[in-house]
Amino acid sequence: MNPPGPTRVDVLIVGAGPSGAYLGHLLARRGIEVGIIERDEMPRDKVCGGGLSRKAIELLDLDVEPLVHRWIHGAHLSYRGGGRFLKHTGQPIGCTVLRREFDAFLLGAAAAAGARVWTGTPMRDARQDADGVEVTVDGGPTLRCRLLIGADGVASTVRGRFFGPRLVRYVPALEALVAPPPQAPVECEEHALFDFGALPHGYGWVFPKRDHWNVGVYSPYGGAQLRRHLGAFLEQLGVTAAPSQVKFLGFPIPLRNARRRFQTERVWLLGDAAGLAEGVFGEGIYFALKSAALAAQAIEEGGLAPANNLYTARLEHTLLPELRAARWLGRALYAAPGYAFSHLVSHARINELFAGTISGAVGYRECLWRTLVAAPHWLLRARGAAASPALDR
Repeated sequence: MNPPGPTRVDVLIVGAGPSGAYLGHLLARRGIEVGIIERDEMPRDKVCGGGLSRKAIELLDLDVEPLVHRWIHGAHLSYRGGGRFLKHTGQPIGCTVLRREFDAFLLGAAAAAGARVWTGTPMRDARQDADGVEVTVDGGPTLRCRLLIGADGVASTVRGRFFGPRLVRYVPALEALVAPPPQAPVECEEHALFDFGALPHGYGWVFPKRDHWNVGVYSPYGGAQLRRHLGAFLEQLGVTAAPSQVKFLGFPIPLRNARRRFQTERVWLLGDAAGLAEGVFGEGIYFALKSAALAAQAIEEGGLAPANNLYTARLEHTLLPELRAARWLGRALYAAPGYAFSHLVSHARINELFAGTISGAVGYRECLWRTLVAAPHWLLRARGAAASPALDR
């Protein structure tokens, strides 16, 4: 539909995912004139595991209870279907949601706070000039803003227009939406499942929803034949439905901003568009929301002038060190998944650290450091466990 009325706003956000919609909510609440354009009509489906960590829930100043499909109180952990044990956390470490519901909820909150929202409006082009940014959209008039925010996902049009190619490095992941088998091998109503080695140098997950499972595979190393590995994982779980009855969905996970560029004059990048996903679990929602919070703080403190570099400074101080530590952890963890499962995942103290990264009780830098400090202990255990190396054969 065509954006009605005046076409000038202070901040124009492209993309109504978690980072864009949440930033719109935060800015509108501060009295800033903000607009959000989204290429699709809302609500729209979004390929995503739909796991919302406790730290993401606590970051939001909104009640997500109506969106929750399942509260997650821990996880079943296994290696290629064997050696399974339960990590029960007592208090929820997060919940599962549907992205079409979650994103629409955040966009509704932004609109309620005063943001102007235009859906079904893809960005066609944009250019900077001395006074701001001029944006043209399909089927609509020109829009003008003082600051343009690219929150339009891993294939960001804004990033491609202003930052050039190959800024964000990503790896593929694949998920399937399935009905739980009649006799599920794992009681999954309030626990996720993480299976190390379900994908070579990676893991497989099961996130329970109200009426289905979200099952997927991921590796920070990337990988080939994801469909075959995911199919084998589904068989291991007892899911025997025909492929025509299983909905397979692929998506890229943006693990790194190769040149650490997040701003250029009047254009900023958030969330997946900025390459802000972590390398251990491939989780991006928390970092998308956090980037929105940091951008809102930078705008509040530094204004809308092109010289405001507070957003990048805050990323460098807070999120980027955590993401670097997560990349190192992920690559170390999945270099030899069987070994890691036997001597790290099964190690009580280290297991607690990794659970803490999901809940927010432990940062990735702390997890990395404390894992390294504990290394002599689990290395000694490894030497005494003759059967363990066979896990990676």
